[in-house]
Amino acid sequence: MKYSVGFLLFYPLDFLLAMFFRLIAPLFKNCRHNHPWVIGGHRGRIYEDNSGALHSYITKHTNQPVIWIASNKDLIKKLEAANQKVLRKNSFKARLAIVQAPVLIYSHGEDDLDQFLKYFRTCLGLRVYLNHSANFCKTGYFAVPGAALWSEEKRKAMAKRIVDFDYLLAGSKYEREMFLKAFPYKDENRILPDCGAAHIDKLLMNKVEPEKRILWFPTFRDEEDLQNRLVEMENQILHSQVIRDYLQKTGTTLTLISHINSRIQVSSDFPLLTVEPIGRIGELMPKSMCLISDYSGLVIDWIVFNRPFIRFAYDESDYMKKRSFYIPLREFRIGQEAWSAEELEKIIASECWKDMKPFEEKRNFYKGKIYPETSPVYAKRCYERILELVYG
Repeated sequence: MKYSVGFLLFYPLDFLLAMFFRLIAPLFKNCRHNHPWVIGGHRGRIYEDNSGALHSYITKHTNQPVIWIASNKDLIKKLEAANQKVLRKNSFKARLAIVQAPVLIYSHGEDDLDQFLKYFRTCLGLRVYLNHSANFCKTGYFAVPGAALWSEEKRKAMAKRIVDFDYLLAGSKYEREMFLKAFPYKDENRILPDCGAAHIDKLLMNKVEPEKRILWFPTFRDEEDLQNRLVEMENQILHSQVIRDYLQKTGTTLTLISHINSRIQVSSDFPLLTVEPIGRIGELMPKSMCLISDYSGLVIDWIVFNRPFIRFAYDESDYMKKRSFYIPLREFRIGQEAWSAEELEKIIASECWKDMKPFEEKRNFYKGKIYPETSPVYAKRCYERILELVYG
């Protein structure tokens, strides 16, 4: 990996600055209650997931002072224009706010708030981890089959590398079971049920009559060869004549959501085949009549709409070499399944994906276990539970 001269010079200096705040953090231990909460998500890049939903609820429905941490300049401008308090990640002001805050809230990891926050673990206010979406698909490091063979030394080393927290908020008792598998080394009393999944409120509140739109969201692949294969598949589908003919005939739009971690961005020259950034997915999901995805947790969220779904896991055998799932992929069958581009073309063109009856029983089963509440109360419950944890 190559690093720029600027990075090599700045990174050590920034680390020293962060350690200064690490040294003074204990001074605020007994005077944090009157300071704003600090919250962030997605490493400061976008305003989405559980953190974004909770922040939105707090600013709209409570008087609780709260600061959002962002690294994206456009996002900072957008939040400032909406009169939201936002600070730049890794800045002097952000670090001061972090060591003063009575509670720190994050969804992807501690580096949502600061790149060096893991060094602050023992001297901060209450740290609340929300996870970024529903935790029923891809397992964490400790839940993969190989973890059973780890030595105690490796288990301890891995625990230090993984996101740390004082409390983890789960959306349901069923989700808590999955988190207990992901964090077997944590005190089970630190993983709380029925107070997470704030992000689902947006979907429950925005149930509208869907447009003639099929939404395709392939999840990010960690391995470079699988990333390259995904780009090839995206281009193949975007240039498929079978799919173009179907879209033209029916007046339907197929929208590909590009993952924020993707190194190569694809494009389309066909008006009914569009590519959108991940920041629009929360807006487009309620408007779409069908979702195509593979291993993403958004598949879990999609069940609240009771609309057609197509599983397009063309690289399942390779992907599963290093990943596993809490709910086996073949068990969570809530729609048609395609394992190649040709099968996907056939499913879309034939419109067999519109028939949901064969999957109704399984959809209802998982919907009841994962999202037992059908009204948008998840962010409210999340906020109220954090209040209890912070102030008693």
